[in-house]
Parts: sequence; C-alpha cells; structure tokens
Amino acid sequence: MTRKRSVVVAGGGIGGLAAAAGMAARGLDVTVVERAERIGAKGSGLVLYPNGVRAIDALSERLGARVRDVGHVTRRDEVRIVMQADGTVLAEEQVGTSTAAFGAPQIPVLRTALHRALLDEALSAGAAVRLATAVTDYRTGPDQVTAVLSDGRTVDCDALIGADGIHSAVRARMLGDGAPHYRGYTSVRGRTGGSALGARGHVVNGRGIQLFVAPVGGDTLYWTAKITAAPGVWPALGPDGARAALLDAMDGWHPPVVDLVREAVAEDVLVTDIHDRDPVDGWVDGRVALLGDAAHPMVPALGQGANMALEDALVLAEALASAAEVPDALADYARERAPRTGAVVLASRRQGSLDQGADRAAEERRNAHVRSAGRKDVALTDVLGWRPRARGPERAAAPTSSMTTLRTKKGPSAMPAPHIVLISGSLRPGSTCDRVADWCAERCAEQGASARVFTGAEIDFPAYRPGLGTSHAAVAGFLEELRAADGVVLVSPTYHATVSGLLKNALDYVNDIGGPVPYLEGRPIGTVAVGAAAQGAVSTLTTLRTIGHALRGWPTPVGVAVDRVPEAGATGEEPAPDTARLLQMVSQVVWLGGTRAAERKTVLGAVA
Repeated sequence: MTRKRSVVVAGGGIGGLAAAAGMAARGLDVTVVERAERIGAKGSGLVLYPNGVRAIDALSERLGARVRDVGHVTRRDEVRIVMQADGTVLAEEQVGTSTAAFGAPQIPVLRTALHRALLDEALSAGAAVRLATAVTDYRTGPDQVTAVLSDGRTVDCDALIGADGIHSAVRARMLGDGAPHYRGYTSVRGRTGGSALGARGHVVNGRGIQLFVAPVGGDTLYWTAKITAAPGVWPALGPDGARAALLDAMDGWHPPVVDLVREAVAEDVLVTDIHDRDPVDGWVDGRVALLGDAAHPMVPALGQGANMALEDALVLAEALASAAEVPDALADYARERAPRTGAVVLASRRQGSLDQGADRAAEERRNAHVRSAGRKDVALTDVLGWRPRARGPERAAAPTSSMTTLRTKKGPSAMPAPHIVLISGSLRPGSTCDRVADWCAERCAEQGASARVFTGAEIDFPAYRPGLGTSHAAVAGFLEELRAADGVVLVSPTYHATVSGLLKNALDYVNDIGGPVPYLEGRPIGTVAVGAAAQGAVSTLTTLRTIGHALRGWPTPVGVAVDRVPEAGATGEEPAPDTARLLQMVSQVVWLGGTRAAERKTVLGAVA
C-alpha cells in the first residue's frame, strides 16, 4: 500500500485552508497548524473575482456552490457607482457585464463566511486542524522536513507550506528579507446592515481617502476606507477611535456614505496599516514552499490578495498530487505562480498610489482617470482572465526550474539579464519622447538589463505600413529586436491619443514579425505619455494600454505621464514624484522581463 504524501500547512487563513482542502481532496495527508485559538473569528469582507471563483470551482464543485450560497453573486445588469465625496458620480462600472465575459461571476462575501466554508471543506476532505499553535522554524532533510512548533514539539512531513501571512515565520526562516514595506496608507473596515446605499457597490473618492463598498448578501454591505497617513497612527487609535476619526475626516461627504460608517457593527471594525513586499522568485527551499501573503503580500487596491491565494492553492494542490518528487513539484508550482503574482503585486501597488488622491493635484489626476477610463481599476482587467491549467492526472517529474533558484536563501537575485526594447512614438529627431526613452534605457542598463531604443524617425513610427520590414533595413532590425525582447516600453507624445491610429500601426508592426507565435505573447509592456496636458496624458495612457492588450502582452501596472526628461538629483536625494513613478515603471519591466528571460524560449513568446 502506497503511503500518503504528508503535508503540514502553517496558517489557517484563506490560502492555507484552500490549499488544505485541495490537497486533502486529492489524497494527501494534510495538517493545518494555526496560531489563533479560533479560525475566521473577525473580519469584514472581500470580493472574489472571476479568477478566484474559477480557482474555488476547480478545488471543489461543492465549495463553489457553498460560496455562491453565502456570498452576493453579482447580477449581469449590476453596476458599481464611482463618485466624489460629495456624491457627484464619476462613472458607473458595469461589473456584471464586464465579469460575465470571463465565464465566472464576481462574488463579494464576508470573510467569516468564506473562512467557514473553507474550513468545512478542508475537514470534510480529511484534513486535520491544530489551533493555538504556530510553526516557528523548520529543518530540512533529503527525504523529509521537520516543522518546529511553538509548543516545542516537532512534526516530520514530506512538505511544509508557509501560508502564515505577511509576517510569515516560514518566510523569515527561508529568505530572511526583513519586514514588509509600509505603503503610505492605512485601512479602516467594517460591515453595516440596512444602509440607504442599497445592495449595490460603490467607490467614494475623497482627498487622501477612498472608500470601497460592496454587498455581501441580504441587506449587509462591507466597506473599506483607505486613508493616507503616517504608519502606526490609526492602529493606535483602536477600532472605536479610528471610526470616530474617520467620521471627522468625512465631514461634508455624501450623507448616506457617512451613515454607512457611523452605523457599522462596532465589534467588527478593524484597523490595519497597509504593507506589501517587492516581488521575489525564491519561494522554495527544498521541501518547503510559500503561499499567499507569505509569498506575495499585496496592497488591497485591486482586491486580489485572496484571489491570488486561491489560485496558489489550486496550483499547489495539483502539483503535490502529481507523480513528481516533492522538491520538483514545489519548484513547478513556484515557476508557474511567481511571474503572475509579481505582476499583480506591482499592479496593486500602482493602483493604490493612484487611488489615494493625497493632495489636490493627485485627487484631480485620479478623478480624471476614472472619468476617462469609465472605471476605477482598469489594471484589474489584466488579471481576471486566469484559468486553471489543463493537467494530466499523472505528470512526469519536472526538472527544477532555474527560476526557482534565482534567489539564494538570503542572497541577491541571480536572474538572467532581460533585453528591453524601447520605442519612441515621435517623428521628430531629438524630441522629448526620444530623450525620455534614452533615459529609461539608461535606467534599464543600471539594473542589469540590455536595452535598445528605436525612435519614430528611425523606424517610421507611427506611420508604419504593412510589409515595410522587407524593404526597410532599420525596420527589419527593429522586428528582430522585438523577437528577442523580454520587455517593451512604449513612449508616446500626448497628441497621439487616438486608438485608431496607434493601434493600427502597432498591429501592423507586430503582424510583420511572423514566426510560429505572432504578437508579443507574455512580454511586460511599460507605457509613458509625454506632454503637459493632463487630460491628453490620461487618454494617451489608456490608448497605450489598449495597444498592450491587443498585442497580447502583459501590460505593466504603471502608466507614467511626464512633461520633461527627469533631471539628475543630488546623491541620496529623494526623486521627484514623476521621476519616482518612471523609475518604478522601469524596475517593473526589468523585473518581469527577467522572469521571462529565465525561461526564454527559442520561439517568440511565453505564457503570462
């Protein structure tokens, strides 16, 4: 009789319980070790987006039905209102029709209800749960790993999964990379019954505050206020003090929104400073792997923290249920998940910075962005299309991916150098666009990437004509560079703000690449709008993102608008805000391109 593969899961949160349920249902011997005395005792709500719902359905049809029963399944005709603090409507997001295209609904749900459903599913599948105990350390061996518990006991197992949250002890032991990074805002959240807002989602934009509201079944709404603040200030107030301070800050807001906070269930109000971590690719130490917030904590701006953990849980369960040896199965899991979750961490960080509207100029930029795009979080559309990968019941053992060994346990990344192609859309030689592209290329080189800049005058962009690559030497060279690129940066003047022109020319270019896989499959695409007009910049960035989607790339989360080439500051001096955003975009393209370079194919493209 074959012995069951044994797994200890450190942490009984959403990701840990989902992984336990999936692994136990697939025949593994699973024990969840949770530091709290009770699972799912507090919390307001969250939104399960189509990607997370598909992960739940694939984990268990019964679990999918249970979640639909306890949450609010978004109707096809449902909209979410985005408004200013005074009640002025900025946009009506078609959340029902937009998610219907992804083959699964959007389901806001109370955290307590989701936790209960996951716990019941894990226990029904045969998993054991040990409460009031934490995994504090581990010891690895060739044939097993030993989990060290807070009560002094140890447990030997075939695999240990660190799903113990943003302050993960398993991560600290594996990576030793210090504390997470505070992102400049805090969160006060709760739930309220019988609100005059009705059973409909809302996003309310104030200066330095954004309030997100979603129905979770019956007449209950959950809400989250993100507040620009110094670290530690709001948590020190406690739940009652934080709610009182929030009401003071909402003076003059739309009355039903103020009442929503005032009438919240007092015992469910929570206050948490918002942190994340820079993406890493070293999630595995032999028989130990990280999952959810322990692997890739992200800010809540795109609502993807729980959804990414559910995706992780499914991929991990199927990897460990395969015929592969445990270290190879965990390496396969990390290889599949690290690039995607890294991109979502960065997208969430960018959206969070945009959402806060911390001063008048930032508030105006945010509201102009919403009016132009017709929704709050355009970046979210980049991530909702995820689907479980088709897998055979018995996969052969996969070789350990080079990507999972890029970061040593406590050392720097040894990620292969990516090749980045930068394109200036201006036809005027020496234009500001050209110089911004050169500046970005220099920053790429400083981060270890190779870079090549193509100017509009050099390759006749944006006036490209199909077939020009066969007769124009510079264009032929450009297409060769695109074939070899691991990332692309598009720099456009704001007067090129129409989709019809830029999109047609970009598609003509890429169609001429040819080869077994056309388009820019899987490449990160950074976007820069150059010009002084704020509205033109928003329109140009929206156009550039549309181009990224049409070319089947992976548009990076940062869309940066600048009106000049960044100036060099003194050593140690904080860069100007526009310069900082441009640096962030370059860093994201280089990092995401590096993950692609780690598994570069001989044909064009890689699965995002």
